[in-house]
Amino acid sequence: MGVSRSAGLASGVVGFEPDELVVHVRAGTTMVDLAAILAARAQRVRIPAVGTVGGAIAARRNGPYAADNAALPNIALRIRAVDGTGRAFTAGGATVKNVSGFDLVKVLVGSRGTLATITEVTLRTEPVPRASRWFVGHGSTAALYRPSVVARLGDRTFVNLEGHPDDVMEQSLLIRGFTECETPDAAQMMELVPIDRLGTPSAGPDVEATHRIARRLKEFFDPENSLAPQASVEMGLV
Repeated sequence: MGVSRSAGLASGVVGFEPDELVVHVRAGTTMVDLAAILAARAQRVRIPAVGTVGGAIAARRNGPYAADNAALPNIALRIRAVDGTGRAFTAGGATVKNVSGFDLVKVLVGSRGTLATITEVTLRTEPVPRASRWFVGHGSTAALYRPSVVARLGDRTFVNLEGHPDDVMEQSLLIRGFTECETPDAAQMMELVPIDRLGTPSAGPDVEATHRIARRLKEFFDPENSLAPQASVEMGLV
């Protein structure tokens, strides 16, 4: 699941701008609490309601959602954190337009706490779709147009159709070999594996260059390897 030190950190929403689709939240806030606050204004983030916000960011916890523009790391706009030397810093900006230069936010998302302890995050939210239906089965999804989720759990495939009620109804008529089911709970969401992650090819020839950059970042942000030392070893950072 990844390592984070968000447990014991300050919690709570610092600011919520529904009209701008942006929320500023402290890392110790639980995803359940954040989901409830956003739902009250018919908004959401595509992060399963498991653990804390800081943990979700550190572990890149997308659940069944592919890492597209509506999922991590792309919905993380700004991250405030403290590195292994005790230096506080801010990466990214409060809006998409403010993000420029080296995108340190994307480096921190999924870093498993190896570079810094995340203290506050600004996330881009999205409106809750007017209709959402889940299906489970063993059929083909080839006829569907941009389903929200196509994910595997064991030998079963789960499909989520979202959007305008008429569009969802039209798409549901194209699905074969599936039956409608309840929305998976948070635990099931974490077990679902998006189809596009299955059979992912091995890293290309530039993998060593990527590791060199990662190790240099580790040396800069946490030279004594005081943050998540085991994860740092597993990730080849030390």
